[in-house]
Amino acid sequence: MKSFDTNVAVRLMVEDDVEQCERAAQAFRRAVADGGAFFSATVLIEVAWVLRVAYKQDRAAITAALRRFVGTAGVTVEHDAIVRRAVDAFEAGPADFSDYFIRESSREADALPVLTFDKHFAQSADVELVPEK
Repeated sequence: MKSFDTNVAVRLMVEDDVEQCERAAQAFRRAVADGGAFFSATVLIEVAWVLRVAYKQDRAAITAALRRFVGTAGVTVEHDAIVRRAVDAFEAGPADFSDYFIRESSREADALPVLTFDKHFAQSADVELVPEK
């Protein structure tokens, strides 16, 4: 199994550099054929951020890209169940993908609610604003 960094994952999703995209796709296909491709949760969190900030993609496009990744045969995703729940929450909610990953990781650790200063994230179940004095 081979692991891929964020910049390679982004090349697999966004065709903005023909040469790098082809190299990334070839390496990905080779990895899948030779035992699989691994993506850490951190890479997927960074991918979601890059797609939103650098490529100005909307929530629906980012959700679709993440789902394609986690649903691809031969791909192993770190914390797969947490990532999938976070993708579902991101699709429907107002906060960032990273926020929902934090919440779902906290749920797994039986450490809810998540306290935040983020008013958008605090609209989510099991998330609360840090209380005032």
